[in-house]
Amino acid sequence: MEQRKVIEVKQNILAANDAAADAFRANRRGEGTFFVDVMASPGAGKTTLLLALIKQLRALGVEDLGVIEADLESDVDALKIKEAGVASVELNTRGVCHVEMGMVERAFAAFGGMHFDYLFLENIGNLVCPAEFDTGAHTRVMLLSVPEGWDKVMKYPPMFAAVDALIVTKCDYLPLNEDFDMERLKAEARRLNPSLEIFVTSARTGEGMPELAAWFQQTRAEKLGE
Repeated sequence: MEQRKVIEVKQNILAANDAAADAFRANRRGEGTFFVDVMASPGAGKTTLLLALIKQLRALGVEDLGVIEADLESDVDALKIKEAGVASVELNTRGVCHVEMGMVERAFAAFGGMHFDYLFLENIGNLVCPAEFDTGAHTRVMLLSVPEGWDKVMKYPPMFAAVDALIVTKCDYLPLNEDFDMERLKAEARRLNPSLEIFVTSARTGEGMPELAAWFQQTRAEKLGE
């Protein structure tokens, strides 16, 4: 008669990743580097928003900025960042739908010891897997573009629950999308995450960008103890 054994696994399968993330976060804090994980679905405007945010931060006197560009393939977005005069490392995951700490550590090492006041990770375009993996960031934000529709909050609740800020992008499209219910989005998002900060922005027109940059400055000071 076949015998079966049940083995109870008590250790978190992500324990090694989480431990590495904690160490990375602490080391960057010690260096004065504020590390931000930026997540969104494909086409939400992550790179465009980062470029607009970098412009705002530079206007506030911030110069030491870097970006890790995670993509399944290509270096298209990394080149856009470099063309703006910002240090960038391309991180190709070769089909993996999320970023793990080993990938972050290798990408960071590729900067060759450069110092950053702000370091951004533009995560894989995905509203599912990235929410589950700690990348060593001091804060996590997600983008939701107006063309995507407000109801993504109903379809991908773990992502909305996992982040510190929701950045609604492409708000200049609101007049063309009468079905986008901003108040319903805010209510549902804060039901999942009561402390969630919400910003309504347009990288094209600049709407909401000064407020977003100010929040990043304040959050950096709080997280790094400055």
